[in-house]
Amino acid sequence: MSLLELLIGSTVFAASAGASLQLWALAGAAAVAEERQQQRMEQAEAALLRAETALRQLVPGGGDCATATTQVLQRLAADPLAPGLARQLEPSPSGDGVVLRLAVEGEATPRQRLYVPAVLGLCGPAPQGGGHGNP
Repeated sequence: MSLLELLIGSTVFAASAGASLQLWALAGAAAVAEERQQQRMEQAEAALLRAETALRQLVPGGGDCATATTQVLQRLAADPLAPGLARQLEPSPSGDGVVLRLAVEGEATPRQRLYVPAVLGLCGPAPQGGGHGNP
């Protein structure tokens, strides 16, 4: 084997080893990015569960639904968010509830929930006695 063949062979070997290492590094970076995105999605789901739990702990009432909607807005706005999440609160199109949107960094579609105070028992007519039998 001549010196020229040896140099060409070692150059090809070094180039292929470098390319292989770059591919391994890219695959590792993609796996880390995928894991972080999965964690952000799990944090969004946890935030939605916390919001619903917090709203179910509010004191039920038979009062005005506009006041209850304000109470729901305040409670949802007070919940802390993890990094990588963005919250948007707005009245529902029908005006009887609150829409919570959680945008997850790196996701095109936000997670959203509609919370209606009347459904949560926070407003509406006060419950009448018993409820059993005929009136």
